[in-house]
Amino acid sequence: MKLEDWAMIKYLHKEGVPVSRIAEELGINRKTVAKAIKDDERPEYKRHPRGSMLDPYKEYIKQRLGKYNLTATRILREIRSQGYPGSYTILKEYVHQIKGAKPKPAFVRFETSPGQQAQMDWSEFGFLETDKGKMKLWCFSMILGYSRMLYVEFAHSQNLPALGQAHINAFRYFGGVTNTILYDNMKTIVLSREGENIQWNPQFMDFASHYGFLPSVCQPGRKETKGKVERPFSYIRSSFFEGQDYTDLCNLNEKSRFWLDNVANVRIHATTQAVPFDRLKEENLQPLRDKDYVLEHTEMRRSSKDCYISFCGNRYSIPYQYSCRDLTIKEKSHELMIFFGEQQIAVHSISYQKGQVITDPKHFAGIPRPAYPSGMRAIREKFLSHFPGANPFVDGLISAKYGNAGYHMLQILSLLEDYPQEVLE
Repeated sequence: MKLEDWAMIKYLHKEGVPVSRIAEELGINRKTVAKAIKDDERPEYKRHPRGSMLDPYKEYIKQRLGKYNLTATRILREIRSQGYPGSYTILKEYVHQIKGAKPKPAFVRFETSPGQQAQMDWSEFGFLETDKGKMKLWCFSMILGYSRMLYVEFAHSQNLPALGQAHINAFRYFGGVTNTILYDNMKTIVLSREGENIQWNPQFMDFASHYGFLPSVCQPGRKETKGKVERPFSYIRSSFFEGQDYTDLCNLNEKSRFWLDNVANVRIHATTQAVPFDRLKEENLQPLRDKDYVLEHTEMRRSSKDCYISFCGNRYSIPYQYSCRDLTIKEKSHELMIFFGEQQIAVHSISYQKGQVITDPKHFAGIPRPAYPSGMRAIREKFLSHFPGANPFVDGLISAKYGNAGYHMLQILSLLEDYPQEVLE
């Protein structure tokens, strides 16, 4: 072990950083970190140096890696052109040794004062098996920075309405709102970002203003700033989710709430050495508003000629009078509302599966359909009125199909509903 690694381990341990986190940050085995903490003297490794085919190229490799973050395969191509006869494995181990020796930046644990900050994030939790198939499962987590009070909720979507409702449920569970909430650079909150220039989602900012908190986002690539909410996901999996039996999403959330109340928030937290429920009393959170602000997703879509509109991989029916129109769809809570101008023309419960066709039979009631005459003579006259030059075709059809010729002519006429006459000619 390098002296600088040993010194950094001692420093981070003194600052209260867990052994697993030290091992992760320094790229050192956890047992080695634990041994360095326990021992007062730096462990010495006795190695007997021996020659290697790589020796003539080591200085070149060090210079290249010192200037650029190159892969071992890239270095191999370069030194092969210089005459290196050795294997890739030896080179790979040496490159790893050089890169691993680079000191990684340390971090200082950031503790917040009561009521100051919460942190929020989503994590993917696989799929929920249902009678209709698999449905995507996401875990929403919010944690209060001072008390470490944890809130968890499972959902089938990360969209804006689901995000807003999960926030409201978390605020109710905590009994109030912190001054700030820290996020990752998720698209529902940050529309774009160039350095410190952030374009916020205006609807989410209005939501934040309604509840009186200020959203902030962590620096890209600096996961340490949001560690309080990222670390609990492994705890959620191991302590609650893995091996859990549940029937549906509602049942899963009921069980997660029981786990929060009876396990997660009544344990002695490893960092604070206090029970989150007890420290919650010191948070002094902002009170909740009487009226909830419900976020919604809005966009324009064009309906198809078969009276459906597509949204998130599914098709939803609309009244037939509004086919082939530009319509507005609004997703709010678990409903999809469809508007023509200011008029609401349809509403559906959202399906979180893919490839579904959701139909309201009332949307097709009264749809006009062409009425064709039933007698062969009348059918022939109707057919020739649309296709005046088709006499030879009709004669051949009657000769070949006899009594079924009328059926075939009606089927061809029905295609006029979907295709131009010149195409059918």
